Amino acid sequence: MIQTEVKSLGNNEHLVHVTVAQSEYDRIYADQMKKLTTQAKLPGFRPGKTPNNVIKKQFGSKLHEDTISELLQAHYVTAIESSGLTPAVQPNLDIPATQPAEGFEFTMKVTTWPKVEVKGLNKLSFDETAVEVEDQDIDQVIERLEKSQVKFEIEAGRAAENGDQLHIDFVGSIDGEEFAGGKGEDVPLVLGEGRFIPGFEEQLVGKKAGDDVAIEVTFPENYQAAHLAGKAATFASTVKSVGKPVNAENEDDLAKMLGFEDGAALREDARVRLSEEADYASFETTREAALDALLEANPVDLPEALIAQDIRETTQRVLQNMKQQGVEVTPDMLDNDEFRQEVRERSERGLKLSVLIQAVREAAGITLDEALVDAELDRQSMQYPEAQRDQFKNYIKEQKEQMAAIRDRLLERQCVEHIVSKAKTKSVTKPLSVWQAEQEQ
Repeated sequence: MIQTEVKSLGNNEHLVHVTVAQSEYDRIYADQMKKLTTQAKLPGFRPGKTPNNVIKKQFGSKLHEDTISELLQAHYVTAIESSGLTPAVQPNLDIPATQPAEGFEFTMKVTTWPKVEVKGLNKLSFDETAVEVEDQDIDQVIERLEKSQVKFEIEAGRAAENGDQLHIDFVGSIDGEEFAGGKGEDVPLVLGEGRFIPGFEEQLVGKKAGDDVAIEVTFPENYQAAHLAGKAATFASTVKSVGKPVNAENEDDLAKMLGFEDGAALREDARVRLSEEADYASFETTREAALDALLEANPVDLPEALIAQDIRETTQRVLQNMKQQGVEVTPDMLDNDEFRQEVRERSERGLKLSVLIQAVREAAGITLDEALVDAELDRQSMQYPEAQRDQFKNYIKEQKEQMAAIRDRLLERQCVEHIVSKAKTKSVTKPLSVWQAEQEQ
């Protein structure tokens, strides 16, 4: 029914020439004729009774186009399978304007993944890093908690200062008319945090519980609610309470503020959490070193079509992330050589690593044990209360994309661990605080 001929173009590019038998073209052409005959409404003929020669004369071009469309839909996948190729990107289809007297022909340009044979892993050399939690790391956590954990004690007659927490009622108006979203009751506000419109909090300094204050402000020109941007407003406000900030006097008090029995329990919790971060940091640092060494020892020649597709996908992900972070995306961001170069380098590295890690996996016969997947879901569920953990795991199991990402990540981890076990590694240690500082940079 179809015949395929494959010609290599080099660098994992292939030209597949496909020939469809005339009998198949005639069969589909006849089907299209029947369909069109039942639908056609031509003067002098009842529906379904128009002679074929009239249909051909009236709709010859459409019949041929519809037949070709059906042929491609029917045999496109079959032609790829017959070629023995596995496309890495969507093949480029071409229909020659000049067709043979018998049958129908089309060609496909198929790009495949590069095939590589990873060189001896025992020749790789890199650092295997162990990130360790030190006492000073725990001290820093306690210090941050001491600064951030504040309770407020209400004092009657206290004049509000920066750092105090007020509870206020307010009603906003513009030109004497209240506006939507401008009203609040018993709203907590810590003076100096800058949560409200510029100029709002400053007018509450020195006020006491029971004071009524007419706060005059102007909305910023770039305010998110366009109908309020740049307009002057008055907020009729009432101070209901003023609380002064009180920090914990010692670690035991701090621990009780956070729901722990004492300072020792708080420190142990901090150590456990930091140890989890250190384990992650140890693997990630070693992983990067292992993959860098793997890349350096195994050059991969990528076809341009594969790079171009990944660049498009990577660019879309970057822009989407920027939008989610509230960054305004403009056309000139894309028309930037530095941006394009960074995206290309990221794409090339990711693609090369995909090829190499797959090669490592196949050579070592690495498969994913579902017990590891269950253990990962258990680990992730620990961030939720015990009563909600099974619900979380059942929900994630229904999310195909998330589950695929989890399995890919675990498979990669096994491959990296295999590389580390075979390579010549040098053990180094690093304090968690140093690793954290490196990430910030």
